[in-house]
Amino acid sequence: MKKTIHQKWLERVNYDIDTAEAMYTTGRYIYTVFMCQQALEKCFKAFMAFKKMDVTPVHNLRRLAEMTGIIGEMGKEELKKIDFLSQYYLNARYKEDIEELSSQISADVAKEFMNFSREKIKWLTLKMRQ
Repeated sequence: MKKTIHQKWLERVNYDIDTAEAMYTTGRYIYTVFMCQQALEKCFKAFMAFKKMDVTPVHNLRRLAEMTGIIGEMGKEELKKIDFLSQYYLNARYKEDIEELSSQISADVAKEFMNFSREKIKWLTLKMRQ
């Protein structure tokens, strides 16, 4: 059976969250958080494809949540976390001093965002089964 577009996006989601786990295991916490952002971004885009929406080149997670119409289902703390991840996406890719940025992410912070990302991925994936 041929895979749908949203299923192809979900394969990328799984790859990215597995990569986040690998980066966590090696102590590369900046990349753990970056890959969590990537996984969530692609999960939102999978949801867009599932809903037959145009998938646009947007990286801001809050904006993607707005575009998909599910932002109202997210609580204040969840929105704070997706805002953090969205900012980290830009910082991780473009910040000059990677050592300084890396020192701001502890193992506990990286683990918290990995758990949060897995939880949101599961939530969005379940929505695609309805």
